[in-house]
Amino acid sequence: MKKSLNLIIGFLAICWISYLLSLWFPIQQYGIVPRQSVGLIGIVAAPFLHGSFTHLSGNSVSFAILMLILSALEERQQFFKLFLMALLTGILTWLMARNAVHIGASGLIFAIFGYLVLSGWFARRVRYVLVALLVIFLYGGMIYGVLPGKVGISWESHLFGFISGGFLSWYFHAKQRKGKRKAWL
Repeated sequence: MKKSLNLIIGFLAICWISYLLSLWFPIQQYGIVPRQSVGLIGIVAAPFLHGSFTHLSGNSVSFAILMLILSALEERQQFFKLFLMALLTGILTWLMARNAVHIGASGLIFAIFGYLVLSGWFARRVRYVLVALLVIFLYGGMIYGVLPGKVGISWESHLFGFISGGFLSWYFHAKQRKGKRKAWL
């Protein structure tokens, strides 16, 4: 759990430092700009960049809570899974989103949400199902964030985050189930 807390604190520290720097320097321009080479840096930078204090505060709380839930559920390979979620979400956003600068950790938050919710189905274990139900109860309204809505909100990164998290849930849990089947043979 200590590694998980360090990961959460480290990620949020980078977000807050980036936000403070953005008060003096225009670093939000380094978000994801779809299908433009200048926007490729955003695949890595976008989760750390936020447009306002409210944006960053909301994302900080959701990220911390969902990561704590993920940490309680699975301690293995969290950094790797988080990295893959961010990378896949960023790539899909860069490839298919509308032409705008996409910033914020919400795409990654939707990836964690998708991972946790769909792990209930893919892992096929009681604790995963219970956690999926808890996450749906706490954050179920997030699902509306994958639909076009408010101007200035990257619903595309939300959608691609959810898809990325779901895909990685399927991948990691299918891999675990396959390994267990071999052990039973």
